[in-house]
Amino acid sequence: MNKRVCLLLCTAALAVSSTYAHHSPAEYDRSAIIELEGNARSVLWRNPHVIIELATTDENGQELIWSLEGAAISAQRRRGVTEGMLLAGDRIRVAGYPSTRRQEHLLLEHVLLPSGTELLVGATRDPRWSQDSVGGASAAAAPDYAQSDKPTGLFRVWTRGAGQWPWYFSETTEYELTEWAAAKVADYNAFEDNPLLDCTPPGMPSVMGNPYPMQFFDRGDSIEVRFEEFDVARTIYMNDDRDAAQVPLSPLGYSVGHWEGNTFVVTTNRINWAHFGRMGIPQSQSIEVLERFTVVEEADRIDYSIAMTDPEVFAGTTTWEATYEWRPGEQVGVYACTPER
Repeated sequence: MNKRVCLLLCTAALAVSSTYAHHSPAEYDRSAIIELEGNARSVLWRNPHVIIELATTDENGQELIWSLEGAAISAQRRRGVTEGMLLAGDRIRVAGYPSTRRQEHLLLEHVLLPSGTELLVGATRDPRWSQDSVGGASAAAAPDYAQSDKPTGLFRVWTRGAGQWPWYFSETTEYELTEWAAAKVADYNAFEDNPLLDCTPPGMPSVMGNPYPMQFFDRGDSIEVRFEEFDVARTIYMNDDRDAAQVPLSPLGYSVGHWEGNTFVVTTNRINWAHFGRMGIPQSQSIEVLERFTVVEEADRIDYSIAMTDPEVFAGTTTWEATYEWRPGEQVGVYACTPER
């Protein structure tokens, strides 16, 4: 079975994928947004999620504590929402999507501060209550480089283009799984078994679907790719003739690259990262990955494709296509993940 998981959604989908970087999109009921008002008991400004505890009162006058989950600070700072805008003790109004799996848990979209300023902290583009707003999916563009400073070629900072949903959020029902893989999915608990919530950096190929910037560096005999998400550094060897079977297994595997014209072709194996995606589908040590990075110089773009073959999990090959864009002034920031558990 050949399967192309390439979803071209609306522009706001990049912000949505940032919000859902580590939890299933299916967890939240996006058909109805709810509002709450109360006091912020705590504000945890961190990656992989901003977490706010909100003390509210129910219809019987009893206190309820809600957990409000916002996008990572890597996403918030690109929207202009920064630490210190919201403080513990603030009386706030919020709106978001309720969890279908956890009580008193909300995916946060809007926060109305005591000052009257509204923070847009999710996929939304428009304020709900105030014309004085900060943030939103339509973040301001970074300042341009002077033309003489403009980088060219592969070795610069790239960000995944808007509206491209990564394969690892596809529902498990969309795949033809082996019996072994289906059993793993059945046993998977999204809140107990997700290693990203413990700040364990993702391995290959999962790291390639991240929504934050990555940068390529020429190291001579190798090319290094540094990712903002989880501060991952990946090495791709050039002209390496080692026997792959003798290379130790690792979460990022053994990657070897070569150039075909303006396309950088990379093959990766020897991967021992156990998670094909972020929805419970496993992967085995048999997985092999083929990537193609085609630099489109005149458009400041990379056309990217990835083919993933794991006979212990799937019948056939799973593919995904995306674009990565050079955005003037963008940088790879520090992630500095804080465990959620």
